[in-house]
Amino acid sequence: MEKIMRNLYDVIVNNSDTIMDFKFDTTNFYRSEDEELITYLSIDNGYSRAFVFKGQGKDLNTALENAVSEYREKININFKPISVRLDIVNEVFPVLRKKEKSRINVRNDEIKYRRGEDGLMFFNDFSVAFLPQEVEAYQMIQKRRIQTKNVFKAFEKHFLLEQQNLMKKLLISQYMNVYKFRTNAWFVNEKEYFPLFRGYRTYESLTKKDLWNAVKLTRNNYFKQAVNSKGKFAYVYDPRNNNVPARYNILRHAGTTYSMLETYELMPNDGLMRAIERAIKYLLTKVKTTTINGVKAQVIVEKDAAKLGGNGLAIVALAKYTQITGDKQYLPLMQSMATWMGELQDETGKFAIHKQIFSTGEDSGFVSHYYPGEAILALCRLYQIDKNEKWLDIAENEANYLINVRDVKASVRTIAHDHWLLYALNDLYRERPKEMYLKHSFFIAKAILRIQRLDPKKYPKERLGSFDSHSNAPSTPTACRVEGLGAAYRLAYDHGYMEEAEQYRKSMKEAIKFQLQMHLKPESVMFYENKRLSLGAVHANLSNYELRNDYTQHNISSFISYYNILKHYN
Repeated sequence: MEKIMRNLYDVIVNNSDTIMDFKFDTTNFYRSEDEELITYLSIDNGYSRAFVFKGQGKDLNTALENAVSEYREKININFKPISVRLDIVNEVFPVLRKKEKSRINVRNDEIKYRRGEDGLMFFNDFSVAFLPQEVEAYQMIQKRRIQTKNVFKAFEKHFLLEQQNLMKKLLISQYMNVYKFRTNAWFVNEKEYFPLFRGYRTYESLTKKDLWNAVKLTRNNYFKQAVNSKGKFAYVYDPRNNNVPARYNILRHAGTTYSMLETYELMPNDGLMRAIERAIKYLLTKVKTTTINGVKAQVIVEKDAAKLGGNGLAIVALAKYTQITGDKQYLPLMQSMATWMGELQDETGKFAIHKQIFSTGEDSGFVSHYYPGEAILALCRLYQIDKNEKWLDIAENEANYLINVRDVKASVRTIAHDHWLLYALNDLYRERPKEMYLKHSFFIAKAILRIQRLDPKKYPKERLGSFDSHSNAPSTPTACRVEGLGAAYRLAYDHGYMEEAEQYRKSMKEAIKFQLQMHLKPESVMFYENKRLSLGAVHANLSNYELRNDYTQHNISSFISYYNILKHYN
């Protein structure tokens, strides 16, 4: 199939003359009543939604020649293709499969379908049919009902707008025959060829090059596009409708800025740094001055709340900026924010307040399991810059409380899989090497390992590597665990715990292979409108295509962590 795809690329992208005569076994593919194969070529220019061209024929060559002829006849001369996807239909069945029923009330009947696997065919002759990824990208099915207006949005890319009878039937008919179909699919561009599984590539192995390319794609696209001129992220984004709701979260803003700085550290790029500087500028608009215990300090404020985690992640991001650039302009601010954090500690050493009402100074009562780890990490990173031991003292107070009080009765079944604490303990141990920090890190890592889905006999292929604390296998909780395991790996390896380190490395590899299924690459965004705001982003889970900046943050940080392990430890 690779030779076929590369020939198609030459014919379509390089405008070569002919399709070569290939021998390809089509025995197991669907045949129409006329014994013809049904093929689709999706052709993408990297900017707009892909155009789709159907081809039919007694053999694959004839079907492809017909699809290419259709492309050349209808496409605008200014269209510059860069990639090609081939689908061959392998199965067709009534939309209500269990009832063997194809004629339905389109407005009222509920239908079930497999996301990424089931395409839709209206009527019964493939005159109006849409690939599985088009069904998702155009949101043709919502709440188990066909959305005919959304189906109509895809007509332009199939050159169906001139088919007035078809348009009328689709828009006004209450009853019609509808079928689902499935395909085998392949993708090719200038550099890559691979088969597709539910519209994306899969990874049997995982190399440094794979990770480098994934991070670079995000650097060149999502990370630059997601930060607007004011420095705000497109916090939540649905690539299917190109919509950015108004919600926001400044902690995730700071965390994503940190991930962008990690990316810059790995592969410097001026455009990325400009986006980072915009993000930092916006973060600084949230800084306010307060007084706590008679001490002036600065805090990150959002919706009249100052959060331990907000100050923590802001310091983590600004410290990384300082370390990378050597620019210490934010050092006084970091020290002031750390001072506020220190004033939150009580006589037991814990941070007694996690969220403070800024206008009144009152404790909101909210407690986060993850803020303490973020705060300890921030204090360690600040110490690495100014060498002030008091930051380590504050960090140790909280770490000792977490280990000896909060988590003292926890088991591997109940301990939180706290990636921020694993980051923090790795940093803290290197400055204050207490054995309990090692033990607690390995304890959390052990708890993570025990719930990873690794048995191919027990779990479907696409869920292998994820963790069974979430039934829908989301990308980000997996990524967070990988980040934590990366910190535990470095701690274990650097201090002679080679067996533990190897366990963590193997787990990271399998988890990232799972995560990469949700990392949007060229083949995944062919049918989206705003490709550059999608490319390199990571969506929520295998069936939820929502993008949020922290989803990409954690996944990219996990990729970078594993890349650095492969580069520096092997």
